[in-house]
Amino acid sequence: MSLHISISKASFDFTPQVLTAQQQTYNLFLRDARRILDEEAVSAPGNRAIYSARAALFFAEATAADVDEITRKNIGHLKKLLKDIESDREQSVHHLLARIEIYIYSGMLQVRLDNRLRAASDFLSAYNLAKTAYNQHPKDAVVRLVWGNMMATIGSLPPELRRYLSIIGYTGDVHKGLQLMKSAHRTIVQQREYKPYLTKANLLYLITAKQLVDNEEVLPQTEGIYLNENFCTAVVCAKVLMEQGYNEAALTLLETNKPKPGQAKLHYYHFLLGKARLAAGRNDAEQSFVTYLKDYRGKHHIKATYKLLAWYYLLKDEAEKADSLMQLIPQVGQAVIGPDQQAEREAKDPLNKTLIKARVLFDGGYLSEALEVLQADTALDCCQTDAEKAEYFYRLGRIYQKQGLIYLAIDAFEKAVEANSATSFNRANAALQAALLYEKIGRRDKAKMNFQKCLAMKNFPYQEGLHQKAKAGLDRVDSLK
Repeated sequence: MSLHISISKASFDFTPQVLTAQQQTYNLFLRDARRILDEEAVSAPGNRAIYSARAALFFAEATAADVDEITRKNIGHLKKLLKDIESDREQSVHHLLARIEIYIYSGMLQVRLDNRLRAASDFLSAYNLAKTAYNQHPKDAVVRLVWGNMMATIGSLPPELRRYLSIIGYTGDVHKGLQLMKSAHRTIVQQREYKPYLTKANLLYLITAKQLVDNEEVLPQTEGIYLNENFCTAVVCAKVLMEQGYNEAALTLLETNKPKPGQAKLHYYHFLLGKARLAAGRNDAEQSFVTYLKDYRGKHHIKATYKLLAWYYLLKDEAEKADSLMQLIPQVGQAVIGPDQQAEREAKDPLNKTLIKARVLFDGGYLSEALEVLQADTALDCCQTDAEKAEYFYRLGRIYQKQGLIYLAIDAFEKAVEANSATSFNRANAALQAALLYEKIGRRDKAKMNFQKCLAMKNFPYQEGLHQKAKAGLDRVDSLK
């Protein structure tokens, strides 16, 4: 059975072959997916569903390899597919969705190349098309999901950028966007007619919700997402689980979905697996990190991998190895993405075993063990600098926060902000988390003050993401007056 939409000499026909090619793409069997689509194109050259499936394949290939040459080449392929789909005289909802999808793919790949202006252009084109699609097809669940994503994303931008975009017609609202995405995603999961879009919908919803929802768990299984649906879904779900402290579940998921012969190599898998193994205190973390550094030919997560491997050796009491790896960080990779920027900044500071051990345990969700590590040494005992003291209280605050000890967490976060005057991720996030907790207990004045403290800090890794959340929080607090 296939979903067939005929549009004057061109059609969107999600045949069994196209659906199979999609699943092969999500499982990174890209050669098989390409072969199936090539064969299908011979028998049905006007089927635009093939073009949509090819777009996903090009994006998967570029993302897995993460090499600039392949990324540039596949952006070119995506633009060619876009022109072909745009050339159809009539535009069904599937045409619009395919065009939006291609613009988003291209924008994400431009970000990997650090081409911010081109990425912005692609994302704004996606926004315009999503708005058109929503006006024309407001009941279509996939359209509502995509439009909700656009609303939430623009609503989370810094205020000065939002003001500029509003002048030229681009507006957003984080809360409304996420609510629209949640209801649309529920429909897509439940109704068979949306099967061709299921994996894309799962990943888009999961990534967006995790990025923009504060202090609430966003768990794949509670959203109706089958964790083992395919390889890409498993990796993204593992990343989300790890970020929320469910390291054992993430580790099981990754090891259940090990790469298979014939798959395109997703080097990031080994980086993620190494992080999970490190948090669990396993010796095979070293193997995962070494595999990533040996096989990967791109420029991302290299500095971060050196740092994590240094931590591994430090926790094994091999301090000389750890120090030598930290000294190499400025010489390897590039500081384009947040994890690498953070690694480069941390390479300037001496390694503090107590803080690193607590950090690794906390990141894995081992809260009691992390708290025990910190409480075994007071801040005065284990910290030599103001920056280390700030990190000590920040880590303590995060543990208390996860344990639901709101007032202890607030106290620790405020001490982290006060302990040091230098801008850092830890101090900015301490201010943000204190603000969110104050907001939760109804202290809007204190919440506003701490949101503003976060926004006042500049030039630190992950700044854009923290500022987005702080601005969204400030808007919430101001709207209650």
